Amino acid sequence: MGKTGRLGLVAVMALASTSGSAQMADLIYTNGKVVTVNAKGEIAQAVAVSGDKVLAVGSAAAIAKLKGPSTRVVDLGGKTMVPGFYDNHIHLSQPLLPWKYNSMLREIPAWLVGVETIPALLDAVKAQAAKTPKGGWVIGEVNREDWPNSNLPTAADFDRIAPDHKVIIIRGPHTLLVNTATLAAAKVTKDTHPKGGEIVRDANGVPTGKVTESARRIIWAAVPPELQRGAAPPAETMANWNKMLRQLVSLGITSANVAAIRPDDFPMLETVYTKYGDDLPRLTTQFRVWPGTDKFEDMEESVRVSIAEIEAIDPKAVFKHPKLKMGALKMNIDGGMSAPVFWSTKGYENRPDFIGEQLVPDSNFYRTAKRAAELGWQIGVHTMGDGAAVMITNEMARIIDGLPKGDHRFYLHHFSVKPPEVTLDKMVKYNIGVASQPGFLLSLGSYADEALETEREETQNPVASLVRKGIRVSFGSDAGPYGPIAGIYAAVTRKSWNGTVKGLKEEGVSVADALRMHTLEAAYLTFDDKKLGSIEPGKAADFAVLSADLMTVAPERIQDIQVERTIIGGREVYNRAVQSAGL
Repeated sequence: MGKTGRLGLVAVMALASTSGSAQMADLIYTNGKVVTVNAKGEIAQAVAVSGDKVLAVGSAAAIAKLKGPSTRVVDLGGKTMVPGFYDNHIHLSQPLLPWKYNSMLREIPAWLVGVETIPALLDAVKAQAAKTPKGGWVIGEVNREDWPNSNLPTAADFDRIAPDHKVIIIRGPHTLLVNTATLAAAKVTKDTHPKGGEIVRDANGVPTGKVTESARRIIWAAVPPELQRGAAPPAETMANWNKMLRQLVSLGITSANVAAIRPDDFPMLETVYTKYGDDLPRLTTQFRVWPGTDKFEDMEESVRVSIAEIEAIDPKAVFKHPKLKMGALKMNIDGGMSAPVFWSTKGYENRPDFIGEQLVPDSNFYRTAKRAAELGWQIGVHTMGDGAAVMITNEMARIIDGLPKGDHRFYLHHFSVKPPEVTLDKMVKYNIGVASQPGFLLSLGSYADEALETEREETQNPVASLVRKGIRVSFGSDAGPYGPIAGIYAAVTRKSWNGTVKGLKEEGVSVADALRMHTLEAAYLTFDDKKLGSIEPGKAADFAVLSADLMTVAPERIQDIQVERTIIGGREVYNRAVQSAGL
C-alpha cells in the first residue's frame, strides 16, 4: 500500500502540534487505496475529515485513532480514492448526454438525437420543416465529435428537402451548416469575404453551405433574436446550468474553470449557487472579451469596447458565494480545430495555401491584455494552433516584462499544435502554462489528421515534451468530451479517434502524471493549489471514489472506470449506487 505508516504518523502529529491535542474526525474513509497526489506521491489507506477539510491521511490504524463517539465511518471496500478532479475548461450550457469512454457531450435537440448519417439528418430537417411555417427558420445542432468533415451535408442537400425554409445546423462551436435561403437572408454574395472566418466555396466560387468562425456572425445577424443560440429565458438557463453542473459532479469533477462568462451571466450563476451550491462543484470563471473579428468589423472599436468592459469590473467583487470566484481574462486568438481553422505556422496538409484564421490581431491582444494585467487580471487565452501560440507567447512576454515581478501564471488554452522550441523556451522563462484537453485526441482527431502532416499529427495535444521542458500542464475537457477518465485514458494511451496511436513515446504520460494534471496542476492554474488538488491535511475534503484502481489497471481499461462517489467539502454529493437505484 505504499508509505502509509509514515504518512499516517506525520499527518496526525502535524495536527496535534497546532491544536494542542488530537482532534476527533467528523468523518473517516477507510479500507481504501487513497492516492494523495502529494509531493511524494504517497498512497494511504484512510483519510479523516473535520468539517469541510482533510484532518489527516494515513494508515487505517493511524486514522482509526481519530474516531470519536460521533464520527461517521465509511468503508471504501478496497476501492481507490483520488482527489476530486479539476476540469480546466468547461462551458456552462444545456445538460449533457452520455458518450463513449464514460464521458459526456453537450445535449442536442431531441429531434436530432441518434441522427448519425446525412440521409437521416436530411429526413430530420425535412420533418422539422414540415412543422415550421413557410419562410421560417429550422435551427438545430449536432455534435462535432460525431460529424467530421467527411460526413457533412451541403447547402444543395438542404435546398432539396427544405426549399421554403432557412436552415441552420450548428456543428460544434466553430461551424454552421446552412442552405441557400439562409445565405440569401444574410445577404451573402460572391464578394462576401469576412475577416477571421470563411464562407466555404467550391471550385466555381459557389458557397457549399459550410460557414466557419467569424463568418458565422454574418449568419446570426440575420436570425431573429428569439431564435438565437443562448436566447432561453433566465429561469430555463439557470435550470440547465444546475443540471449540467450536477452531471459534471457525477464524473468526479469537484472543481472547474469556466472558460467564458459575461456580465449577464454573473447574477444568474450567483442565483444557481445560492439555491443549489452545496451540491455543485467549485467554479473559477473567466471573463470573456472580443478584441477581434469574432464580434466586430472595426478592430479599433473591438479594443475600446473590450478595455471598457474590463475596467468596469472588479474581479474580486463579482461573486459572493464561497464556491465562486473570478479568474483569468479570456479571448479566442485563433479558430478551432473542429472546422478546422486554427492558426498554423504552415499551410494545412489538405490546403497548402491556407494557414487558418487569426481572430485577434497582435496589437489588439497586446493592448487589451496589457491593460487587464495592469489592473491585476491573470490572462488565459484560446490558442489552438502553433501560430497563435507563437504570437501570444511573444506578446505575453512583453506584458510580463512591463509588470512588477510576481507570480502571474498566464496560460494558453488548448495548445493543440506544438510550436517551435524557441517558443517553448520562452514559455519556461516566463512561467506561461498550458491548459490542455487531451480528450481532443478522441473527439477531434479527424480534424487534426486532415490539416496536419504526419510529424505534427504525432505531436498534436503535446504533454510529455512540455513537461520535460519545465512547462506546467493541466488537464480539462472543453466539452470534447467531458469526463476526466476519458482525458486520462487519452493522455496515457495517446489513442486517437480511429484507434490509431499518436506520438506515445514523445507525448504519452504516466497515469500518476495524468492524474496530477487533472487535479493539482489544474488547481495551480487558478491559484488554488494550496487549498485544492491533493489529499493532504488542511486542504478541502474533495474526493472521487473509483470503480477500479486507476493506478494499476491496464491502460486500455482506464476508459471503463466509473466514478462511484463524489465528495465536495466532506459532503457526498454523488453516489452511483444510490442514483442507479433511484433513491
